[in-house]
Amino acid sequence: MKRISFLFLIAIATVMLISSCSDSTTYAQQLKVEKDKIAAYIALYQITVVSQFPADKKWNKDGKDIYVLTESGLYFHLVDSGEVSVKDSVVVQVGDQVTPRYKEYTMDDPSVLYTSNWSTQDYTHPESFNFGSAATKYTGFQEAVAYMKRNNSEARIIVPSKIGFYYSDLTAATPYYYWLKIKIQK
Repeated sequence: MKRISFLFLIAIATVMLISSCSDSTTYAQQLKVEKDKIAAYIALYQITVVSQFPADKKWNKDGKDIYVLTESGLYFHLVDSGEVSVKDSVVVQVGDQVTPRYKEYTMDDPSVLYTSNWSTQDYTHPESFNFGSAATKYTGFQEAVAYMKRNNSEARIIVPSKIGFYYSDLTAATPYYYWLKIKIQK
C-alpha cells in the first residue's frame, strides 16, 4: 500500500513539474498582450479614441480617425451613415434581418487580410442574423449595428476577444479589426 501511495505521489509531482515547465501563457497574460496589440494598432494608425460619440457627427479630426470606445470594449468608427430617409423603416429595429459584409484583419499583422466576406465574389450567399437576438454568433457585430442603424452604412470596428465571435479560439485573446457594411431587411 505504501508503494502505491509513493508511486501516486511521484506521478502527481511529475505532472506538476511538467506543467510548471510549459511555456504556455495564462489567460490574464493573453489579455495583456491583446490590450498591447490594440494600443499598438491605435498608435500605428494615429487613431484618436474618445468615450462619447462625436456631437458634430465628424469622425475625423486633424487628419485622424475618431473611434469611440464603448463600455463593452468595442472601438467604433462610422465611415458612412448609409441610406438616410424620412421613413423610420430604414432604421434597424429588433428582429430585423441584418446581412453583414466585412473584411477581417488580426492585430498580429493589420496589413494582411484574414477573411473577406465583402462581396458576392467572396461569399455568394452571406449569412445573416436577427438584430437584437441573443442567439447569434455575431456578438461583436450586434453592438456595431446598433450604432450604424441604417441600411448600407459602413463602419470600422476593433473587436476584442471578450465580445468576439463563437468561432474564435476560446483560450486565445485575439482582437480583430473589421471594415463592416450592413444590409437590413425588414
